Amino acid sequence: MFVERIVVGPYQTNCYIMGNEETSSAWVIDPGNEGSRIISRIESHNVTPVAVLLTHTHWDHITALGELKRRWPNLEILVSEEDSLYLGKETYERFSKTCFDKSFLQRYEKPLKEMSEATGFLTDNQFLDDSRLLVMHTPGHTQGGICLYHEEGQFVFTGDTLFAGSIGRTDLEGGSYDQIVTSCKRLLALPHEVQVLPGHGPMTTIGDEQNNPYL
Repeated sequence: MFVERIVVGPYQTNCYIMGNEETSSAWVIDPGNEGSRIISRIESHNVTPVAVLLTHTHWDHITALGELKRRWPNLEILVSEEDSLYLGKETYERFSKTCFDKSFLQRYEKPLKEMSEATGFLTDNQFLDDSRLLVMHTPGHTQGGICLYHEEGQFVFTGDTLFAGSIGRTDLEGGSYDQIVTSCKRLLALPHEVQVLPGHGPMTTIGDEQNNPYL
């Protein structure tokens, strides 16, 4: 099993490729931008992506979806049902009403207007047999935000819920400070040695975040 981080787009979003070389399978977490670069890195490992797993559907985490879907038409796109509202043909229109970064909307209008639909939904405590990931519903940044915990590998993809020394913003649509604090405390109950792989910024560990100043 390997995990590669690719920092993409104007928001420096962490996209992750998680691959299993024995089965030649891979999973892509939060392909926020630069689809051709993500595709190149996937192909360099000689693996085929099975699914895209979205921690949430803010604009800076999804704009490469179309490129990946065109390259691999059978690619699954999995997300919580709550956040799936920001996928599909109405993506651009929905974000035009809620996105504060109008320059981003203008720059990425085409991929947002051609956004892929979700092919399936992820639910709390769902175990994904192929990737060995446990879905954890962690609302607060968005209502449908999730984290993905790999117990065997001792790492967790936290999206924009938990960062190194910080937590996700809660002032956007669907955000809640009380909820994100509860969600982060759920994450902090994981073993201290678990690596935290966030949606932005450097990696950290659950142990290091026990003293997170926002919690």
